[in-house]
Amino acid sequence: MSRGMREEPLGRQLVCTSDLDDLVARVTAIMSPHTVAPARPGGFTAQVFGVHIPGLSLLEMDYGMPLRLTAEPFPDYVAVALPLTGSMTATHHGRRFDARAGRSALVGSPWSELVMDWDEALRMLVLRIDLAALRSLAARLVTDRSEEPDLLFDPAMDVPEITTAALGQARLMQHLLADAGPKAVNPLVTAQLREQVMCTLLLGQPNNWSPALRHRPEHARHSTVADAANLMRTHPEDALTIEGVARTVGLSVRALHAGFCRELDRSPKQYLQQVRLERAHADLTAAEPGSGIRVIDIAHRWGFSHPGRFASSYRHHYGEAPATTLARQTR
Repeated sequence: MSRGMREEPLGRQLVCTSDLDDLVARVTAIMSPHTVAPARPGGFTAQVFGVHIPGLSLLEMDYGMPLRLTAEPFPDYVAVALPLTGSMTATHHGRRFDARAGRSALVGSPWSELVMDWDEALRMLVLRIDLAALRSLAARLVTDRSEEPDLLFDPAMDVPEITTAALGQARLMQHLLADAGPKAVNPLVTAQLREQVMCTLLLGQPNNWSPALRHRPEHARHSTVADAANLMRTHPEDALTIEGVARTVGLSVRALHAGFCRELDRSPKQYLQQVRLERAHADLTAAEPGSGIRVIDIAHRWGFSHPGRFASSYRHHYGEAPATTLARQTR
């Protein structure tokens, strides 16, 4: 796709420059020290757009020139580079491979230099994920390990299903945060987005802790499932995540999922969504005339960021649109 016909980038513009030194200095401040060597002479205009939530940043990069980028070992984060157009060849942790739009991606881990040769058409999304958050989640996913691992990922993300999942989650986050602004998005939603991205990387991309992360889940006792369900029912207004609930009741995420499916015939995520849907229904039916409350306000309060999906789920469970319930109470 040509630069003139592509989708407009989303998020806040962080960099727009035609000066190489300025480009390197400003992107170094966002990422880490690196050098850029253009593959040919001539002008360029590099742009970087970005959105951020605690523990995770999403950058859209378009430099408009072929180049070699050499990055020093990352100090405190993992980077997932997902080409949207074009391709690059990367050398990292002793491997050399290609990352191409729609087919494969790069996972950059600490402790090794990264060298990338970008073609002129390359435009990509980069997920910058805090290493401390990833290590903490990895340790909590495996409840019989107390230590946090020094995570090392296979740098080539070349399984189409994993690449597609990571790109879909990145795009969802980009659209949601760019449209609303990070401070306007419910923290319940941002916590869930961050957890989904990190779980996809930890469980889908081969790494040095994959055997422990993929171990058969321990059996969840009925009382443990009941404890988790009770936590969701008594604190649905909190920024609960599935891994947080699992940690609280002393299970791995996989064991919690297996227990909910066995005992309650639904996943933990589906159960939590149902609880929050019930709370939204209660708020709609309790609305007073003249209060000025809107359906979108109640949906947002309970972590439903997409009005259309909220309305569809509500109609499925209660047989009418949420606006109909609200109108009946406030007229």
